Amino acid sequence: MGTMRYFSASTIHPVTTPAVSHHVLVVEEDGTIVDLVPEQEVDATKVEHLEGNLIPGFINTHCHLELSHLKGRFEEKTGLPDFLNKVVAQRAAAAQEVQEAMQTADSEMWDNGIVAVGDICNKYDSFAVKAGSRIHYHSMVELLAFHPERTAGAMEQGNSLLQQLSELGLSGSIVPHAPYSVSPALLEQITAQCADSGVPTSIHMMESNDETEFFVQGTGLYRRLYHNMGMDIDFFEPSGKTSLATLLPFLHPKARTLLVHNTIATAADVVHAVEQHANLWWCFCPNANLYIEDRLPDIPQLMRAIPEGRITLGTDSLASNHQLSVWSEIQIVLQRFPELKLVDVLPWATLNGARYLGIDHLFGSLEKGKRPGIVLLSESTIQRII
Repeated sequence: MGTMRYFSASTIHPVTTPAVSHHVLVVEEDGTIVDLVPEQEVDATKVEHLEGNLIPGFINTHCHLELSHLKGRFEEKTGLPDFLNKVVAQRAAAAQEVQEAMQTADSEMWDNGIVAVGDICNKYDSFAVKAGSRIHYHSMVELLAFHPERTAGAMEQGNSLLQQLSELGLSGSIVPHAPYSVSPALLEQITAQCADSGVPTSIHMMESNDETEFFVQGTGLYRRLYHNMGMDIDFFEPSGKTSLATLLPFLHPKARTLLVHNTIATAADVVHAVEQHANLWWCFCPNANLYIEDRLPDIPQLMRAIPEGRITLGTDSLASNHQLSVWSEIQIVLQRFPELKLVDVLPWATLNGARYLGIDHLFGSLEKGKRPGIVLLSESTIQRII
């Protein structure tokens, strides 16, 4: 066993057990947790005393590193359909600009205490950055094919990107983009493959009232979005139900599926979903919700309906956020919903995300044998310790 470091703090949050004071976290030089012991058991001259909350590194379960070069490009609070139009129209950029923006974003996340990321990608642009990063990335290769006839082509493209990730030693899954951009046939194939492989998948879900209008009535901004892109969607028949209720039957029951954003979801939506599917997870991206739609999910209501341990946090992209900081997401939740406390939300940003990504043997809590990263929180600042 190599050199040890000893940390005390105002409060230490193991996450898997209650927070403690007057304790010392014993850590190997490489960040492996050795023990958490009462302070009287350690030579006081060896202890590094810190002021604030000592926690494991953050898990960001929803990010779009590829969009980092779009930071500050779009007006806020214009609604999701308008945001999507702008992303499609302005996404193209010089390769060097894209690479430099991703490198900067990766460094920003590391400095903000993020140790692992579930990252959405549509092509291979981000792979080199991920291969050289100190952050653990699980790449979510995002597929879009609303017309059923495009299912086979989308799957082939997605699996080709997964092969490239594998050759670089990176983990990945294929994921559907959103209810209004994938067919039920594609959704079935994606989630079946993820279930067979034992890897997570995700889908943007219930992000706006326009999404509900499209599925209930077949009208609104999403139909106009397709019209403006010159795409014929006459094959689409509205179900008369919400997007979630419509697509639940096509999600493989064994696929670990993250529903992202949930801006307009209700407790009744959650209860119905849980009855149909035992392996659902929910991700909130509060800053992005405010940036795009200027509203937040009713998080206290939803958390009472969501099974324990199934809520995670994400930053979304720099196209829809001013920073990539899970701590900033936590602060928004605590500011907007003062009935919630740090101890309520901290598992969403750490252990839950690690479990969803299947990396909780390494990350998510201050437990013996893990190398979860160690972060110090104060009222307004964050400091990476290891």
